[in-house]
Amino acid sequence: MAEGALAKRALIFALYVLVAAASYCGFFSKYALRDDSPHDSIVHMLDGTADRPYVYRQLVPYAANLVDKALPANLKSSLVAHLHNEYPKHDWIVNTFERATEARDPAYVLRYYMVYGTLFVALLAGMLVLRAVCADITGHAAAATLAPLAFALAMPAGNFWDFPEFFFMALAVWLAARGKGIWLLVLTPVATLNKESFMFFVVCLYPFLRDRLSARHALTVTGLCVLAGGAVNGVMKLHYAANPGDIAQFNLMVNLRFLADPRNYLLSDWTYGILLPKGFNVIILFALFTIARVGWKRLPRAARQHALIALAINVPLYLLFGWGDEVRALSMLYVPSALLLCEGIAVYMENASRSAPALAIVTESRHDPHATPAISRH
Repeated sequence: MAEGALAKRALIFALYVLVAAASYCGFFSKYALRDDSPHDSIVHMLDGTADRPYVYRQLVPYAANLVDKALPANLKSSLVAHLHNEYPKHDWIVNTFERATEARDPAYVLRYYMVYGTLFVALLAGMLVLRAVCADITGHAAAATLAPLAFALAMPAGNFWDFPEFFFMALAVWLAARGKGIWLLVLTPVATLNKESFMFFVVCLYPFLRDRLSARHALTVTGLCVLAGGAVNGVMKLHYAANPGDIAQFNLMVNLRFLADPRNYLLSDWTYGILLPKGFNVIILFALFTIARVGWKRLPRAARQHALIALAINVPLYLLFGWGDEVRALSMLYVPSALLLCEGIAVYMENASRSAPALAIVTESRHDPHATPAISRH
């Protein structure tokens, strides 16, 4: 029994690694680490010279810089020589991804690889945590295994902080659903250092906390998390006050004009090498509507409340600070979307299991000459 369970977990993990690799490769081949961007390229982020508000998102760059400083000089020289002196044999990122131009720079190549690996681990870990969230909240083990796979392939990512953000949001919901208020307080400053919007996301966790804690304790945890996130964001704003750019980019009128143009609901984009619907394309909107219609009533009350709060917070933030069909600006809806997808998959599986016995009876009667027909023709 133990060997069977271990084999099952190993198979699931292998499947998750393959899907995460496909999703990550699709992202990286398209965007790399924004190498050619004058505002938020990985080099500018590592140097702390990127424009505001991008420069505030320093968790991964800080970590890469700390590890780089901790490495012995002779080891760093050997690693850089291994990558560049025998180019193109060893520098796999440069050989594979045309947009990864900064990976050619010896001063940044090691940190480039660190960031590259960290983001993949964050995506994979986020998928695994999301599986646990779906299983805990919906109670459908098989659907909970499939939903993160589909979500990862469809996940709208465009910059390196999107993957840690996905992981932190899934982990935050998992902690809140289990009433782990202390761990949420620990997580919030770290997640806010990755992206400042996390301090708003913690408000969406209140319904899950309230299911496990008293109203007073749930409010206290939520409030302390907001304060912790706000403190980190305030420190980052002060530290990078001299950087170019603005504290926030207000795009309300741009977004309203974009949403008012019917042509923008027919846009497409090259994804995984195939021309597919993009952003708010009517096909995507119809698919989302169908999934929500099927799964909404099946979600527990706390999950529905979480989704509504996330919607109420994230949509105004997107309208104010997002850009056109930048769907990743609606990241607070990632977990609710995955939960709805999980419920939709569960409905399909339940319907399939109910129809399977009837199909088996009909099939048996067709092949057994002595069987009673399932439906009489007379």
